[in-house]
Amino acid sequence: MTAPPKLRAYRAKREFSKTPEPAGGLVSGDGNRFVVHKHHATADHYDLRLQVGGVLKSWAVPRGPSLNPADKRLAVETEDHPLEYIDFEGVIPEGEYGGGPMIVWDTGTWAPMDDVEKSLRTGAFKFRLAGEKLNGGWMLTRLKPKPGEDENKKNWLLFKERDLAADTKLDILEARPESVKSGKRIEELVAPAKRPARLPPSPGSLKPGALPGAVKGDPPSRIEPQLATQVPKPPGGPLEDTGELWLHEIKFDGYRTMAHIVDGEVRLITRGGIDWTKRYGDLPQAFSRLPLSQAVIDGEIMVLDEKGISRFALLQDALSAGAGSKLHFYAFDLLHLDGWDLRKAPLARRKALLAELLAGMGANSAIQLSDHVEGDGQGLYDQATEHGLEGIISKRANATYQSGRTKSWTKVKALQKGDFVIAGYTISDAAEGLAALGMAEFEDGELHYRGKVGTGFDAATAAELLARLEPLRDGATPPEGVPREIMREMKWVRPMLSARIHYANRTADNSLRHGVFRGLRDVGLSTPVSPKRKQLIAEADLATIWVTNPERRLFGKTGPTKLDIAVYYALVGDFMLPHIMGRPVSLVRCPTGLPKDCFFQRHAFTGMPPSVVTFDTVNSEGETKSFLSVEGAKGYLALAQFGVVEFHTWGTHRTSLDKPDLIVFDLDPGEGIAWREVVEAAVHIKGQLEGLGLVPFAKTSGGSGIHITVPVTQKQNWKKLHQATSAISTHLAATAPDTFTTTMGKENRKRRIFIDYHRNARGHTSAAPYSLRARTNLPASTPVSWSDLETIDAPQDLNYSSLPGLLATSGDPWADMEDFARDLPAFKI
Repeated sequence: MTAPPKLRAYRAKREFSKTPEPAGGLVSGDGNRFVVHKHHATADHYDLRLQVGGVLKSWAVPRGPSLNPADKRLAVETEDHPLEYIDFEGVIPEGEYGGGPMIVWDTGTWAPMDDVEKSLRTGAFKFRLAGEKLNGGWMLTRLKPKPGEDENKKNWLLFKERDLAADTKLDILEARPESVKSGKRIEELVAPAKRPARLPPSPGSLKPGALPGAVKGDPPSRIEPQLATQVPKPPGGPLEDTGELWLHEIKFDGYRTMAHIVDGEVRLITRGGIDWTKRYGDLPQAFSRLPLSQAVIDGEIMVLDEKGISRFALLQDALSAGAGSKLHFYAFDLLHLDGWDLRKAPLARRKALLAELLAGMGANSAIQLSDHVEGDGQGLYDQATEHGLEGIISKRANATYQSGRTKSWTKVKALQKGDFVIAGYTISDAAEGLAALGMAEFEDGELHYRGKVGTGFDAATAAELLARLEPLRDGATPPEGVPREIMREMKWVRPMLSARIHYANRTADNSLRHGVFRGLRDVGLSTPVSPKRKQLIAEADLATIWVTNPERRLFGKTGPTKLDIAVYYALVGDFMLPHIMGRPVSLVRCPTGLPKDCFFQRHAFTGMPPSVVTFDTVNSEGETKSFLSVEGAKGYLALAQFGVVEFHTWGTHRTSLDKPDLIVFDLDPGEGIAWREVVEAAVHIKGQLEGLGLVPFAKTSGGSGIHITVPVTQKQNWKKLHQATSAISTHLAATAPDTFTTTMGKENRKRRIFIDYHRNARGHTSAAPYSLRARTNLPASTPVSWSDLETIDAPQDLNYSSLPGLLATSGDPWADMEDFARDLPAFKI
């Protein structure tokens, strides 16, 4: 492989048949990641590497970075490193260039404070770091060569700028010596063994055709995965029922993925049929090194915590940060190998062949075998419960592979788990703090009590929970079904926080038994966004909010009040108004608070506030119709009095009504599609739209779907725009036909996601950004960054009570949307 010009110096110093360092050049592209390696070669030193122009610009910092701005540390500029090096951690063999152990001491993202090329050229390089250990502003200043010093050796000084991340007392090198990747100190890394304990098979040595039931044939482009049926307990020993043997495996918490390998080309396909190969970083390269020409391997992609347990939240974080080497693929079935379809072969024989295929994989390899125990699964289940694992999967040893949900695969969850609303809490005089949480859940729009949970939080967590719950007591209403003795002791709070609870089962009255608190459900919007924000709602405007019957509750006895909705729209007005001002708007009004009395208001109405603008236009039938438009804060706030819960907008402005500037692809999941799969699909659509030269933005629908919104140049009228988005939707659906459909109708959407492009026709609307939806607990249709979208577990948590506070700290990720308008691509229609 010819070395890219920027990597020639790097490659010239290394012999890659002897060093585990990546040769590089397989990954390219823009990005803003950084890494600080701690490296013990001839002596301990640190290497700062910033992603610039497709490589890692590198500086060796002998004494390491310091958080004290007074400390000026020498930084010697070294050769550029490949992007793959950002996740490298291991031991460079003795005798090789840079021989010795190396750990990922810190990593994260960085941002320049000026033009990068200019800064490097002038020798004054300011930048900001957002890592796990290093944050805030930093400066690299190039030193002039001393007399007689090699002019090619570029020495710089690295120092911290004076900001909130500076610390004159903390020695960060001493306080945090561990790797942020593995948790190990550099002293814990040892040289690898000279040869693996078990050598991998040589190509062609495996005999898939010898398996009973193997059929000669080419590998299919997609295999729908086999799914397990939930049962109350694991199958017993070999003499239970029909006398068949069962294999029992650990149940993982990750993304089910089918790995397709054909002549070195690797595709990683999700359960929903989406190709996520590019999203998994360098993981596909691990498959290309296997001793085979063709294969289809079933498994799960996940990230392990410090105890070696798969955690989905860690996987979400890794993917939103750019994947990397934290990902592991646990292989549990082999469906095709080198021209042989193995799905009709017995499971036990398929797994034995898979074990042979993966022989020689090290303990830290990206690909691991999901091992099993035979016979009675109770012992493995007990261990899974003890260690806090998801549960176990049991499979008949002699079963063939059958796509879809079957009874030859069963699953038993170690503990049931669910998300419950915190409706109240009790205080313990003995502990001088929080004693228990009062849990509740919504049923038919009403909040119902589900019992107390008093374990799972230590003193620090209890104190933090109490601090968050105490301010929520004002205006709180008890849920339905509270026992009399509980009513007296519980301090009720507004239903703003949800908690993850593990529990054994439920009692006859639906209360939780043996509930354990496992943390709050995170609804943070953490991604930094544009600070562009104009104050549109002044303090004087807030004083004008007036509603009759302010304490009237909407959507049930425990729902928000009419005043709550008015205050919500006032608090989010600075973020919402830029997206609705000047656009034709339709309203959903719920004057009585009962869902059956809500109605859609498109035209002017009696008593409408004069600050809401009306305008006339002629529709396609030649009729003149009057529509509404919000033009400022006064009209926007005045609508609260009229029971307005939802705002819906056209994709255009009233002053240029027939020149739309926004298109929407509404991803509407059908029956059987989980939220995770909708997110997978949205990320896939994002990549496809970017491939067409468009810049997509994401928004929760306020229900179970996602609205992908794209700003466009105003070059099409409504008819042409609708035709163009129809063609684009057809193209998008064709990229994953098992996942998407563009055909309306409930029957066409079973196990599929409907791409609704009909919102791009004249007069059609979609929920406005930050609009509430007239549903239980009033969720909001919320713009989110793409990285935040992948961390959201429950979009309904973005609601009237949580969103104002989140926006105050994160801002509007759509603030600069108009800057990204692009021409629609030409499609044959």
